[in-house]
Amino acid sequence: MSQYQAAVPSDGSVKHEIRKYYEEFYATSDTPDAHEKYAAGFTRDAKLIMASNEANGTQEILKMREGMWEKVAKRSHKPAQIYSFGPGSNDVMLLGTVDYELKDGRKTTVDWAARSQFAEEAGQLKMSFYQVYLDTAAMAKAQ
Repeated sequence: MSQYQAAVPSDGSVKHEIRKYYEEFYATSDTPDAHEKYAAGFTRDAKLIMASNEANGTQEILKMREGMWEKVAKRSHKPAQIYSFGPGSNDVMLLGTVDYELKDGRKTTVDWAARSQFAEEAGQLKMSFYQVYLDTAAMAKAQ
């Protein structure tokens, strides 16, 4: 099983396409030079909120993504669980952890949660909203 494959409720409430989307999305997220591919996972008018930072639209998301790697040498997401807001819903919540290795050699693991909304754009499932909740102070405390 891939580290990117999160558990889902057994009732089938999480769409298979959403689970599959996240497997690829987090693999891309952990690839340092995949900025364009990461941004392509969002609709053109998507909103991305990462802790206290917000980006709207492809260009701002791309700029935020590039900034996410300024101090990070490696990161490894481990999504644990995906929950749906109801059977067949395009709104989901996720829980997981992410391991960081900073360019200065410090390392840390951070718990996170996220809320996502999906929409189809050009025949592809993409996120139209993605908000990540995490403790940014944990990065400052990296060992």
